[in-house]
Amino acid sequence: MKLVTNRETLLKAASLVSQAITTRLSLPVLGNLLLEANSGMLKITGTNLETTIIKQMSVKIEENGETTVPARLLVDFCQAATNEQLTIKTVKDSVLLESGDSKATLSTINPSEFPKVTTFESASTLELERQTFLNTVSSVIFCAAAEEGRPVLTGILIKGSASKLVFVATDGYRLGKNEITGSGDFEVLIPSRALQETVKAVADQEDETVQLSVDKEKNQAKIETRNLIIISRLLEGAYPSFEQIIPTAFCSTVTVSTKALVNAVKLGALFARDVGNVVKIELGAGKLKLTGATSQVGDAETEMHANIDGEKMTLAFNSRFLLESLSAIKDEQMTMSLSGSTSAAIFRGRDKKNLSFVIMPVRPQS
Repeated sequence: MKLVTNRETLLKAASLVSQAITTRLSLPVLGNLLLEANSGMLKITGTNLETTIIKQMSVKIEENGETTVPARLLVDFCQAATNEQLTIKTVKDSVLLESGDSKATLSTINPSEFPKVTTFESASTLELERQTFLNTVSSVIFCAAAEEGRPVLTGILIKGSASKLVFVATDGYRLGKNEITGSGDFEVLIPSRALQETVKAVADQEDETVQLSVDKEKNQAKIETRNLIIISRLLEGAYPSFEQIIPTAFCSTVTVSTKALVNAVKLGALFARDVGNVVKIELGAGKLKLTGATSQVGDAETEMHANIDGEKMTLAFNSRFLLESLSAIKDEQMTMSLSGSTSAAIFRGRDKKNLSFVIMPVRPQS
């Protein structure tokens, strides 16, 4: 194999594909990138056996071939070299990198040891506008569980029907749901880590659309643009009946400035670090007061105008849960629908009801 390419272009592609590589390797070859040069294109593949990223780029090929190279060293060389042009060629069991006056020889692993990317037989394919896909995933992904105590909660549920697509994530204490226009008769549970990598990768593409395909027999999902493919295994297990978690009866509805409430939570959180990040919300006559307090540090409070329809009450929430959810709401005004001081509350934009967050209150601090 021998090819010539732009160093910066290769650096971006190799860095993107390297997102699929983890530090805990079950096989040495999983620390490598598979390089395949053929017909004027270089295909770069990285995998951790759960998520596979494939990026294609146009290069000048002098000799077709394939090899695997250590991902970290390839990226590091591209970052350290300064010449625009980079030559890659195989020499026996090594790869020679040349860029201007810089050279490096990397040991390789036979490409036959690299996991094969199986053919993808899709029964369901969905095309989404790229920015809509990015915005929708990003708006709920932080609600997925980080720990794997309940593996299904580490994923994002994507459920299609005749008129809408629903993206749902929950960690058992809060839930994010976003509904967008679309159609597709399927229900898949994709690991949030794979979707985080996908968002980073797809954001850098120029394509206007993204294709989502599902292969139930192989238990995989594929997200694809013109020169990028990301394949992820699907999580198995029964996802919680999220519709039953969302309250439908309320004793109070509050409308308030989204920006004002975000700023109040940020301030209160500074004084709530030693008490489980808990901030308190008090509803009064036409006003909302948010407080954060720690006996060793002090306290801070913010009072703001609010339209309150219903009962006055005091609630307490994890400030991080509030801040992440409120930051995803883009409306100038947002609403809180409350069922009681110890019952789940719904947070959503006043005008855009498609995105909503359900957050469980915690016991107010004394």
